[in-house]
Amino acid sequence: MHSKLFCFLCLAAVLAVSGCGGPSAAGELLLVNFEEHQPLRYRMISQRQTRIDLKGETGARQSAPQTMTERLELVMVYTPVEVDLFGLTRLNATCESAKVTRTTFSGRDGTSDAVESLPELPFTLTLTPTGQIEDMTDFKRVVRELGNRAFARTRASAGRVKDPDMISDLIALQWYVWDTIASIDEPLSGLSAGSRWQARQLLPWPAPVPNPPTRVTTYTLEEITEENNQRKARITGTYELTDDFLRDIPLPYEGAFQMRGLFGFLRRYRFESISGGGTQVFNIDRGILEKDHQAYTMKVPADFMLPLGDSKPVLNVEQTISIELLK
Repeated sequence: MHSKLFCFLCLAAVLAVSGCGGPSAAGELLLVNFEEHQPLRYRMISQRQTRIDLKGETGARQSAPQTMTERLELVMVYTPVEVDLFGLTRLNATCESAKVTRTTFSGRDGTSDAVESLPELPFTLTLTPTGQIEDMTDFKRVVRELGNRAFARTRASAGRVKDPDMISDLIALQWYVWDTIASIDEPLSGLSAGSRWQARQLLPWPAPVPNPPTRVTTYTLEEITEENNQRKARITGTYELTDDFLRDIPLPYEGAFQMRGLFGFLRRYRFESISGGGTQVFNIDRGILEKDHQAYTMKVPADFMLPLGDSKPVLNVEQTISIELLK
């Protein structure tokens, strides 16, 4: 706690010299900057196509691939209710709309997704001046409630059976809004074109696993431009898989249960490769993310719960994520 206080005092000193959002001696300061009671509305979309191939011991495809698609679209509103430029800012987060569309491996799925009840569950977040989520207790409560709702159709005679859901997408999206700035190693030193830094981040995944897939994102500040008298940073990101376990990530469910659908028959996912990247625009003068677009592909071999000859399932996941500030 003392180190954070020292960081905030240093931030106050730097801003007193450079002016809020202004360049430091070494480069531009990329910091979040909120106006009290001025809401920020974002449209967030996470969608993926998961193709499963069955391959034999020789690696040859044994049957035609099957495909599942999932798409989550949210409109989230973050309203700063307590703003401290040199301390902590508390945001009220509400969901204006949440819509999930899904096709399963066997056809269209008309059931509702637990995330679609998010408009009923507002929550608060507390952020530091550098965009780190300091307090997510209330968000964890919401995630747990959504996790409970994913079992809504379970009958006692069938045991605990979980419907498909896009809760992991919701969790990842809440981090992506702030994480680019929050992960800068020395935020008070400022950045210039060519500066690089890394973040460890959760990857959305359609099935619960003991150790959720994570990536190391390498950010590069490509350029700083001026548009309508406002400076904007264009930042690119590249991804690598990592086995690092992310602490303090909200957990939507606990205990033993069965997954409904094909994922209920798959085990031991091996996150083998990831390729792709992203581009985003951060408004330096306003201190907010304006746009973020990510597109990547993952290859994930797995096993069947029960052996199916020499068939080995291999999942190819094409994922896109977009976040856009609405006017």
